[in-house]
Amino acid sequence: MKVHGLIMSPNVRKVIVALNAKGIAFTNVTVVPGTDTPEFLEISPRGLIPAFEDGDFAVSDSAVIMEYLEEKFPETKLMPANPRDRARSRWFTEYGGSVVFPPCGTIFMQMMANPYYYKRSTDHAAVDEAISETLPPILAYLEKQVPEAGFLFGELGIADISLLSPFINAEYGGYEIDAAKWPKLAAYYRRGKAHPAFAAPLVEEDKMRQAVLAQAV
Repeated sequence: MKVHGLIMSPNVRKVIVALNAKGIAFTNVTVVPGTDTPEFLEISPRGLIPAFEDGDFAVSDSAVIMEYLEEKFPETKLMPANPRDRARSRWFTEYGGSVVFPPCGTIFMQMMANPYYYKRSTDHAAVDEAISETLPPILAYLEKQVPEAGFLFGELGIADISLLSPFINAEYGGYEIDAAKWPKLAAYYRRGKAHPAFAAPLVEEDKMRQAVLAQAV
């Protein structure tokens, strides 16, 4: 199995963490965002990462890939069995991608990717808006949803992976969930990062992050 994409991408990370949680071996093929070679577009028609190959089968979009893994490898479950809980799992997966990701992505792009990788200026107004206006109601909502201990449906699952991954990129941009305002969410985030499925790829990500930061020296 192959995961095409850059390991620091929150969407690529989601697939890698899901594979790790299920104990499935894979190869990460480094593909930077914006790649539009004919070979890559063959497996990712929109040119987005991640793209995924399982032998002669290829599919893209992190949520679709994770559900494929769930259905093909049901031994270690990343989605609950109850229909209502499965619906809620899909809801949080969508929420993580469409609501949590944009402001966290803005922080990451403006505070890390732009100045250190692309050598562009930082749009501090966009960062301030993400932190002061966009994120607080999201965090207030999630504070009411996440559990005091463990994860949303017991063990780490697709929903947790989808919610947690964007915050890692925001942290790379210097953002930290305020534990005084959102204590349950901050603790939930720490538990997620410490989970073996997350911890292993984060070691590799840190090497890449340090290499990017070193470019500024």
